[in-house]
Amino acid sequence: MNIKLANLNDLNEITELHCLSFKPKDHVPMMLGKDYVKATYKWLILSNESYVLIGKDKSKIIGLVAVCDGAFTKPMFIACLPEFILSIVLKPTRLFSKMLWKRFLRRPDVDSNKISIIDSPGFAQMTIGAVDSNSRGSGIFGLLIEETRNISSKRGSLGIRAGVYKKNKSSRRVFEKSGWQEMNFLETEETVFYTSFFNDEFENKMKRIINK
Repeated sequence: MNIKLANLNDLNEITELHCLSFKPKDHVPMMLGKDYVKATYKWLILSNESYVLIGKDKSKIIGLVAVCDGAFTKPMFIACLPEFILSIVLKPTRLFSKMLWKRFLRRPDVDSNKISIIDSPGFAQMTIGAVDSNSRGSGIFGLLIEETRNISSKRGSLGIRAGVYKKNKSSRRVFEKSGWQEMNFLETEETVFYTSFFNDEFENKMKRIINK
């Protein structure tokens, strides 16, 4: 298996893997359609604020993870606005989706300490991960998330976090096996967060915020 940074030549195959891995009923980009999904990955690949890692077995992409150097929701949405508008024009009922508005209006919490952690400069965020159904259990996801530590550290990040649905037990096991720490303080109704720190001073700062 080979792990490398994705480029635009990989865009179509990445989009296909994503669309096979998620369902519209529980994933906003999928609900908005394939063109919107493709636009998000185009931004992730081209932006100076993000990168996409892919794992290949021979010539086939069997896994991916995307990482942003910090907050990404607003710049990604602005970049993908034309595809968003087209999605709504083609299917106006999408605008009335509770899931869509929950995504747009969600906040980490009113707790100022939580917001301080999530908005802290130097905290990279893993935005998405997917593995081909025939390659699950091969170890590719573990290799990908480990490489995010190396790349994000080189990009100047001091730590990285990843949100995982509580029900996704297989992904949670991979993070735990790879030594990532579950940060219960950031837990939401649906999501748990795993963190990995590259800098002791930054880690201690986060712990001080939590213990306030």
